[in-house]
Amino acid sequence: MVPSTQWSTWGSEVEVRVTEWAALTAAAEMVSATLSDVQAVCDLSRGDAEIHAVNLAQGTPVKVSARLTELIRSALWAARMTAGAVSPLSLEAGEVPGTHPAPGFTDVRVHGDTVFAPFGVFLDITGTAKAGTAHHAARVAADNLECGVMVRVDDIVATSGHCPIGGWQVGLGGCRLGEGEQVEVVSGRTMASARAAVPGEDAADGGVDSVTVIAEDGLWAYAAATAALGRGVAALRWLTENDLAARVAYRRGSVRTTDAWSHLCPHGHVA
Repeated sequence: MVPSTQWSTWGSEVEVRVTEWAALTAAAEMVSATLSDVQAVCDLSRGDAEIHAVNLAQGTPVKVSARLTELIRSALWAARMTAGAVSPLSLEAGEVPGTHPAPGFTDVRVHGDTVFAPFGVFLDITGTAKAGTAHHAARVAADNLECGVMVRVDDIVATSGHCPIGGWQVGLGGCRLGEGEQVEVVSGRTMASARAAVPGEDAADGGVDSVTVIAEDGLWAYAAATAALGRGVAALRWLTENDLAARVAYRRGSVRTTDAWSHLCPHGHVA
């Protein structure tokens, strides 16, 4: 049995698993501290979060910390990689005058420690921040404790260090270990799943129930899964074009995978 612990924070369920019992407490503390540091700068529900300075500036350049700069750069990268499907912007209705064109993510500028967001733009980088942090936290804990570490933040699972006997077995049913169909995620990779919020409500989604992507980069795995889900019937084609190891589940029960996924797990396990 792989040692594990879990808790809730930042509106997410967090789980940490390690290959050594003696490392569990320290690993959990490292992961918790890493999440707390990131939450402190970009959690919109916190009145003291640093990101509010950018959102309240409304067209005025603002100097921010190195941590927030990195998180915003990562969110903008995800937006570029997905052609805006995963966007860090939240446009408040009525904020932009009708005679002005609506700003996009390409209008946000980061130069050194200064961020410029145009008038009417509000940044919400929660999703990309959690994905990148899960990936980073797993790597830091594994490097410091010299053991295998798995970090799950909701539907994002990141692994680092050596694998336990039998590998990291991750459930596709919401990415919870021990639930649903299992895949083995090798160390150093991240698996992210995106699921339809209200299955069956929107016919435009092509009947896609969930998309799961495995990649070496946690941010890319999250962004790709989220972007593909929004593409509906074109999800599998887009994932294939981007050479991603991905699995698309449809509400009628069928499952399709990309060639890259099939090569990784021909028998349902990521080798």
